[in-house]
Amino acid sequence: MFVLLLTSTAQGQIFTEHIVVKGNTLYSISKSYGITVEALQEANLQNSGTPLSIGDTLLIPAVDNPVPIEEVQQPQITAAATEESGYEMYKVKKGDSPADLAKEWGFTNMRAFYRLNPDARSDWKKGMILVKPVLSGTLDQSTIDSVSTIDSTDTAVSTELIDEVKILGLLPFFLKDYINQTPLAKRSPLALSFRQGMELAIEELNDSTRSISVTFADTYNQTDSLRLVIERNPLDSFNLIVGPLYSKRVLEISKYTQANKVVSPLSKNSDINALPLQNSSVAEEYQWQAIIDFIQERREQGEVLLPVANGLRTHQTLIVAQSKEETDTAINRIFSVFDNPQLIKVTEGWKENERLAFLDSMVHYDLIIYDNDPAFMLDVLRNLRAGTASYTWYTVGHQIVDNGITQDNFTREKDVMCAFSSYIDYRSEAAMTMVQSFREKFGAQPNDYAIKGYDVAQFYVRKLTEGTGEYRGISLGFKPNEQGKNTYTELRVFQDLEWRKINP
Repeated sequence: MFVLLLTSTAQGQIFTEHIVVKGNTLYSISKSYGITVEALQEANLQNSGTPLSIGDTLLIPAVDNPVPIEEVQQPQITAAATEESGYEMYKVKKGDSPADLAKEWGFTNMRAFYRLNPDARSDWKKGMILVKPVLSGTLDQSTIDSVSTIDSTDTAVSTELIDEVKILGLLPFFLKDYINQTPLAKRSPLALSFRQGMELAIEELNDSTRSISVTFADTYNQTDSLRLVIERNPLDSFNLIVGPLYSKRVLEISKYTQANKVVSPLSKNSDINALPLQNSSVAEEYQWQAIIDFIQERREQGEVLLPVANGLRTHQTLIVAQSKEETDTAINRIFSVFDNPQLIKVTEGWKENERLAFLDSMVHYDLIIYDNDPAFMLDVLRNLRAGTASYTWYTVGHQIVDNGITQDNFTREKDVMCAFSSYIDYRSEAAMTMVQSFREKFGAQPNDYAIKGYDVAQFYVRKLTEGTGEYRGISLGFKPNEQGKNTYTELRVFQDLEWRKINP
């Protein structure tokens, strides 16, 4: 995302010009610049009542620090500086192509062009805004590196970007057992689907700017098999190792010296976050942290009081959990930020849940059920529905996905919000395009594992070749921390029989 900072004034007010890019909303823009939505709207009355479009220019009222908080890593190109630094903004016209513009503007390779204009690689369209160099002579890679940026979602510019990526896929195919249909063989379709998704992504990512090759090996989900695979395929020969899929093999491969190249793609074992490897699965704790932050933000914004017939209804955090030593430890650690929460610890038989039917009707409860047992969760909700207290149920994807909680249960709740780390909107253009490409290549419909394989390959190859630091795929989102552990979450509210995204 490029921001054009202008030192112009209007009625004595200094403004910054912001060029709208994909994903921008009034809320996200105002939050980035530390101003209110009302101030943003007031400064752009000419756009009042019309939706934002990519390429639109918005005026941002100057503040003490006009640089967007989320964009401090990005270059700031001022109107005065464009001539001095040799850059100007260019609007794509009909008939333009990345290759033609790169050649016309003097780039020596397409990689340099995409480094300066990363959105052009994946979202090329008429009317999009590019940064055009106007330096004399041709531009080499070192020139671009000194002034270029990466995608607006990147966290930092990598100094070790590569053009050639060699991938080792460690997947349990159980080929020896497949013909006999043993219990082990049932896992083969999962691994094969994941592989097909990776292959489709790699085919799409191979272009004039990078070369990607992949070697798949059957780990058979056994210790000896994994050891033999690594002996035949030394890890230092690869830039990226995707797999193994299962926790026991992941724990073993973490002992190798090249473990920092390893991506654990599917295992939800919490111990993986303590290992020296990358993890694409989001730990449940990160999802709960997103819920905590959202509850705190709503309260800070003054949403702690709700009008009722006889006055105001205050908010209180209500945590319900089965009484276990590990649960008590987790509650004290994760939810300690809440002031004086009401905690109901349930023993065998769940009799304590009956108290939920008699909660104070003058209080609105922010409900957290800290347990993944679907029967226990439904018992909590049943008792709450029997009473008159109002509540918002906050949950996480790990708690409700593939856990027996059906859409009917959400429909009966007035207010349900969930922190997801993966979610597929099959109506999106990206999802429909991926599904169609998969059908054409493999003659079948992609399942969830194929889509995850596609997303994992897309992100980690982009990370190596483009420096991408945050990415939203078809199903998975990626936001690795400094240790390479994925922390991506997005909040969704259940409305009109679907989960609608509520955070920018």
